[in-house]
Amino acid sequence: SDHILIEVGTPLVKMLGMNVVKEIRAIRPGAFIILDLKTLDTGNLEVRLAADSTADAVVISGLAPKKTIELSINEARKTGIYSIIDMLNVADPLAVLKGLDVLPDVVELHRAIDMEKSAHAWQNIPDIKALAEEGRRLLVAVAGGIRTDTEGAALAAGADILVVGRAITRSRDIRDMTEQFLTGLKQTEIDQYRIMTDF
Repeated sequence: SDHILIEVGTPLVKMLGMNVVKEIRAIRPGAFIILDLKTLDTGNLEVRLAADSTADAVVISGLAPKKTIELSINEARKTGIYSIIDMLNVADPLAVLKGLDVLPDVVELHRAIDMEKSAHAWQNIPDIKALAEEGRRLLVAVAGGIRTDTEGAALAAGADILVVGRAITRSRDIRDMTEQFLTGLKQTEIDQYRIMTDF
């Protein structure tokens, strides 16, 4: 399904390195692959490395300095890949975005695994999308404990991308679980939603 995006998660990058992107690409040449580096420094260098690894998108940490975030986004545009800002542990994502001179392609509202008893911070999604630069869309991804029973609420809150990790990767039947998520996407009236499977 073209609704499925593959994310090379940060622990996997740390364990196997960026070459895992090329390994996935060899198996699934047409896949859209996201490299989650959570870049905090040397933004232009890390983004170029992501592009060289054949990633289609790179993840930058919203905790990075403004200059690093902007260098990362500009480098992503130069290299022709998408930029994603992960707002994991960012107290005010809207304030971070308003302080930038250039915006990413995707903003990821990410609840940490260690904080999954806290509520999702999805109330800002319409305000985030309203910041989009003229002629560009600003998509919002949601991550952290996304399951089939929270999928509808995430979509209703305005999420464009659902980042699903353990609900799929720890499932007894990965194909069936993925198809359940896809069925949830099909129940919406708009054919733009995506599932990002995080490995």
